[in-house]
Amino acid sequence: MDMDTKLEDLPNEILINILEYIGSPVDLYNSFNKMNRRFDIILRSICLSLDIFLEDKQSLTIIRYFSAYCNRLRVYNVCPLISLEQFLHLRSLTLIEPTDAQINSIQSTTLPMLEYLASPASMMIFDCLFGNNQQQWSFLRSCNFYFSHFPKTKLSWQSNRVLCTLSGIICSRMTLSQLLSLLPCLKHLRVDMISNDSSNWNLEIFQNTLLSLRIGFDELNYDDLRILITPYLHRLHIEIYHEAAYINFSYLGTLIMSLTTKLKQFNCDYRASEISMNEIKTSHTLFRNIQSIKSNSYDTISLICRDMI
Repeated sequence: MDMDTKLEDLPNEILINILEYIGSPVDLYNSFNKMNRRFDIILRSICLSLDIFLEDKQSLTIIRYFSAYCNRLRVYNVCPLISLEQFLHLRSLTLIEPTDAQINSIQSTTLPMLEYLASPASMMIFDCLFGNNQQQWSFLRSCNFYFSHFPKTKLSWQSNRVLCTLSGIICSRMTLSQLLSLLPCLKHLRVDMISNDSSNWNLEIFQNTLLSLRIGFDELNYDDLRILITPYLHRLHIEIYHEAAYINFSYLGTLIMSLTTKLKQFNCDYRASEISMNEIKTSHTLFRNIQSIKSNSYDTISLICRDMI
């Protein structure tokens, strides 16, 4: 008795799982497109990730074919012919060099299922983050804005209780106070503080709930750290951009220990030509296990310390 099972004999649900596991939209399209009506329907029902590097004929064909059920899209170059409005079920979007039209189409009405966004920011995006309940994204939990300036808040903006991770934002003390007041459930923040900031913190309008903080300064400001380090902070990453900026590791260790007892990892990146690891290790018990790691920049020293408190 012949017990061989052909691929087309499998039920649709199993076929979808198999084809999603293959993963490459180009391979799927070249192998199964126009095989028959059943496979054509199945292909258009698969949740796939699309990585677009060039706006060529093949990429546009793949986008047109799979866009309705694509759940992750990453576009790495300028591709003006790609319209985001065709990606009805998109959950993750990364745009490295979007056009104005693409940025303007990043809205909760156009991409209602979005959970992750990496793109330059726009006022439209902020309006969808902090608008009324009908305007806000229901599932967007993580944003990376490639270090866009956070604008002056609008009186009509409301709190967003869904977003828990925010990266790549530039703030003054005042605008960061306003931002934190709008994100009461924020747990993970990567922010650069503007240089020569003359504004003040408004401690009355926000409650800090951060578990991890990555913060960049031109020169380290210990008072700003005192505001942002919470008792429950697990990870702290400090970046200092000004060349030859001085870090008082003894004072920094004392400050951190006075503010949190939960810290599990500390990172520090700063510009310098040489470093005395023994001096840092003996400056405070918090840094006794600190190590130097390879940096992405030749003139930057990167430090990491785990198992701290």
